[in-house]
Amino acid sequence: MCGRISTAGLSEDSLQTHFGLGDTPPFRKSYNLAPTLQLPAIRERHQTRTLSTLRWGLIPHWAKDREIARHTFNARIETLTQKPSFRDAIKSKRCIIPASGFYEWHKLDSRKQPYYIYRADGTPLAFAGLWDRWLDCETGESIESCSIVTQPAAGMMAEIHERMPAILEPEHFAVWLDPEFKEPHILQDILKAEAHDLAMYAVSGYVSNSRNDGEKCIERLQGEY
Repeated sequence: MCGRISTAGLSEDSLQTHFGLGDTPPFRKSYNLAPTLQLPAIRERHQTRTLSTLRWGLIPHWAKDREIARHTFNARIETLTQKPSFRDAIKSKRCIIPASGFYEWHKLDSRKQPYYIYRADGTPLAFAGLWDRWLDCETGESIESCSIVTQPAAGMMAEIHERMPAILEPEHFAVWLDPEFKEPHILQDILKAEAHDLAMYAVSGYVSNSRNDGEKCIERLQGEY
């Protein structure tokens, strides 16, 4: 699962360098972004990568209303080609969600200990994402939304949780973003094969409240791993 991320450490320069972007329009920089909020997202259009913002919680184009988004902020890699919410998007509506870090909670008896996870080399994380565009027939509003792909946890992540976001390495950005590449099983294999140099440490329960923001969210909790 991935239900809370940080974009506070992303800079325009790091996005342009790491993802091959041109201009980077403004996006929300927060230490504590939760589903329903706007996330930065990288998509490819006419062989050009662009940065825009998408609502976190995918609303498929066929949905009757937006309530489905409460259950689609994550997309399990194992069922991308089977679930109606994602099987169209995986074919041609793929995106990358850049982040400076994310949070996961480790169950410890009667409490949950939050951890902050990030790339050890300080470069941005690149979450594999799906997107879609939905039209509200009552208001005429068009909403572009997204979901972050998750997979079974590996490495140190497996010590604290059973799942983790699917993270792309730079050599696979082009294939994932190419809307003309329509081999979902190959895409799934790419994600499963990735190995990442992640680091993590415990943080306080301050981040558990999605209304809280600021550097306190990522302050290392003394005396904890």
